[in-house]
Amino acid sequence: MTLIAGSKCRDGFVIAADTEITFGNIVYQGRKLMTYFSDRFGYDIAVAGAGDASYLTMAAQKIRDAAAALNDPTCQNIRRAVGSAMLSINDNELKYWEIDDPSRPTIELIIGIKDPAGRFLVLKVDRTAIVEIDSWAFAGSGSVLAAHVGEKLYGGDLSAAVTQHLIAQVFREVKAKGTYVGGNTEIVATTNSKVFTLSEPFFMVTNKDSRFLWGLDDILSQAIRIALDKDKQKKALEKRIRLLGKRLRDLRRDCEKNRAPGGDSVRITEFGSEYGNSFKDL
Repeated sequence: MTLIAGSKCRDGFVIAADTEITFGNIVYQGRKLMTYFSDRFGYDIAVAGAGDASYLTMAAQKIRDAAAALNDPTCQNIRRAVGSAMLSINDNELKYWEIDDPSRPTIELIIGIKDPAGRFLVLKVDRTAIVEIDSWAFAGSGSVLAAHVGEKLYGGDLSAAVTQHLIAQVFREVKAKGTYVGGNTEIVATTNSKVFTLSEPFFMVTNKDSRFLWGLDDILSQAIRIALDKDKQKKALEKRIRLLGKRLRDLRRDCEKNRAPGGDSVRITEFGSEYGNSFKDL
């Protein structure tokens, strides 16, 4: 099992997945987020999957091939191609199991689409259902906790540049607290470079604290305990208040820095496991 996430943003989409795969009594690292770009038409498709690894890879490849066969790959035509690919899987590869059979291979997908005109669509595939997502969506064993955490962070009408940081925070919390979620976090964020007035450039934050919410939640909990305990010194409370303010001001400073023009997509890996770290041999 796993955690996958997707968000439709005001200027693009963000798709993310962890890399931990459970097989029997062991876990190993594998890729659950696949991206496809059409040189011919210029569309982007990102597919994140939760469930049985081989079937997820098969589903992503069938979606890739169905989209590549289109002569007019608009968002809606690609959506129909996704539906055709999933119908084929249910009618053929999954026909040996009843829909409610607990041994039936599980396929949950979150799919981000940018068509040649720069339009965006985010889809969630759950068994035989395919739905459009207008905010955030989660799937996999960590989805319940992720939805609880995400509800607190999601503000609506956010840019992909901001959303990729918030989704990274959701994964940090779920990997610490959820079952069968771990390893690295892979995030793909894509914006609309054709409409520059709507697209916000990507940016990095300098806070190196890798805890959930950059450690702000931990500091706030300390401050609350100290404030309620009359035996604690007031200077300890003031220290936490100053630290909270500093970290929030640092985040604001990072987002207000001048941003060099860049591409319309980024792929980020936050390493929670040395497996899959392509930089460790450099």
